[in-house]
Amino acid sequence: MHYQRIGNEVQLLYDDAYAPLYRESDEVEVATDNHRQICETLAGITRSFGREISVLDLGCGTGRYFHCIERVNWLVAVDISLPVLLQARRPVKSEQIKVKKVDLICANIFELELAPDSFDFIYSIGVLGEFSPFDARVCGKMLDLLKPGGKVLFTVVDVTSKYQFMSWKRRVAETVSSFLPSSLQRPLRERLKTYFMNRSQLERLMRRSGFMRHEINLRVSTAAHWIGAHYECLATKAKADPATPKLR
Repeated sequence: MHYQRIGNEVQLLYDDAYAPLYRESDEVEVATDNHRQICETLAGITRSFGREISVLDLGCGTGRYFHCIERVNWLVAVDISLPVLLQARRPVKSEQIKVKKVDLICANIFELELAPDSFDFIYSIGVLGEFSPFDARVCGKMLDLLKPGGKVLFTVVDVTSKYQFMSWKRRVAETVSSFLPSSLQRPLRERLKTYFMNRSQLERLMRRSGFMRHEINLRVSTAAHWIGAHYECLATKAKADPATPKLR
């Protein structure tokens, strides 16, 4: 997978002209049921730790979900688009943000270099499985960045929910893609420039991951900026075994 090229293509989409429009769309999105549901999920997960935690937002955009997370002492928010990231300095509902410290980082999430075991919780909403791939490498990177017992929440677009917007040729290509081995699927996905998935693909990838457990739910949105369905996956990293001696 050509992660750098994919990142460059995303940068071209979210340029100086688009960034303020994207930020304006947040004002509309936060009033939708779709946003309310995601926000409640994020709040519930962050509260569930019962203490202050460190959080990583992969593909933070303009900070649409900063106000949703709770009991966070450190938030690292990453996006590949600098114009969009600059908009995150004044995120929507900023008066409701409870995070003590926020670090904004402009970087390609596929090539992100952060210390292992740094975060209690990682989330990525509306990024992976759309214009950016979710694959074994991405899954492994999130697992590596999580502390033992940490959790990750991410979404991927359900390919069938996009069929109504596709030509018949594109539908055939998307359908065929799901049956191809990964070695053939990757170049086709890069050619299509979208990385939608079906449930079987996502389940198969998560079963092969190093996560202790995972749960996948389908959410349907009618919000103007997110029409269709997406899979919401919550996964947990195994806790460290206290009987296992640490290497020095």
